[in-house]
Amino acid sequence: MIPLHTHFIDKLAFLNGFVSGVALYPQAWAVLMKGTAAGVSLATFLIILLNSIVWLVYSMHRGLLSLAVASILNIIASGILSFSILFLN
Repeated sequence: MIPLHTHFIDKLAFLNGFVSGVALYPQAWAVLMKGTAAGVSLATFLIILLNSIVWLVYSMHRGLLSLAVASILNIIASGILSFSILFLN
């Protein structure tokens, strides 16, 4: 079970996790709206994808909800971007 903390720093960590998790979405939106991923690095987003998977596993092991949220959001966005780079170019 994931412990829920109510201290200010815990709330800040959760907010930061959410913000860092949505940081890739403007890039994903731009790629999807343009219909091309020209000039976007596949290696960068594959590294972010793999890194986020490791952080998700770690967050589940340690019960860190804020890190899990960021990891899941980054996995989705970097997955969309990686897929787009591979199939829209």
